[in-house]
Amino acid sequence: MMRTIAITKKCLDCEKKLILSSVEKEDKVLFFDNEKELLKSEDYANIEIVFGEPELNTIHFMKNLRWIQMTWAGANKYTSAADFPNNIILTSASGAFGNVISEYIISGILALYKNLFPYRAQMKSGGWNQIEDDDTLEGKRALILGTGNIGQETAKKLKCFGSYTVGICRTPGNKHLPFDEIYTINSVDTQLQNANVVIIALPGTPETKGMFDAEKIKKMKANAILVNVGRGFIVNTEALTNALKKGLLRGAVLDVTDPEPLPENHPLRYMENVILTPHISGISWGENQFTRKRILDIFCENLKRDKNNEPKKNMIDFSKGY
Repeated sequence: MMRTIAITKKCLDCEKKLILSSVEKEDKVLFFDNEKELLKSEDYANIEIVFGEPELNTIHFMKNLRWIQMTWAGANKYTSAADFPNNIILTSASGAFGNVISEYIISGILALYKNLFPYRAQMKSGGWNQIEDDDTLEGKRALILGTGNIGQETAKKLKCFGSYTVGICRTPGNKHLPFDEIYTINSVDTQLQNANVVIIALPGTPETKGMFDAEKIKKMKANAILVNVGRGFIVNTEALTNALKKGLLRGAVLDVTDPEPLPENHPLRYMENVILTPHISGISWGENQFTRKRILDIFCENLKRDKNNEPKKNMIDFSKGY
């Protein structure tokens, strides 16, 4: 049986060949540079499968759509929408980002511990002074909220630096080898008081929204570093800003914020102990483009499973939000 498949992400020629090699001869594969092209296509009403993240308005026009394979790990764009069609299967690219995001996390923490930004400022001003509050990851206790692919890869790398890793997961009884200890979400407050580094790698759900409010941040150990690569709305931006102004934390590494982007005059943009990036921790445009390859591998595997009527990888559970 023929499937009509729409690819809404820009693909290189080699990637097109990989996708085409994973479909059946009778399948019709359409490549679009953007969503407007898709809507203008004569075939859009027949499309069953989309690789990408179409807007809800577009989805409602596609009467035969039955499966969306996202290129993202987070699904809150759709899980938070009340009118997402319940007959459409949604799969994520979870598992593709752990390596690159964990590198981002480690590099951000080390930049703060090694005072790289103050030294950069000295380089520009002509200064040549040692900054005596440098630190090391060795012996540090790292609390990682989220024990999926990103959390596990981060724990592995932190252990190479001699850190002690503690994971926070949702389901009791989970066992993940990279962690020295693992607890459920109701133990967060206790664990925050002992952690030198707190890393948020949680999905965006109603339960995690606003989780890190002023009270949570107050429970963090003095001079701790907060890292957020989950969703911006997990952390109360005003509470974090106030804590940093008061010197309660050593610093923050933020790839996501609420709002996103922050206003141009927001204080977090001007703090030397804050690393602020535009939601890029999962992107890898380097020579080998490993992240793109992993995303495509997940899609191609799911195409085969779809053809064989097998359960797909990374199916989103809307009751959980991920």
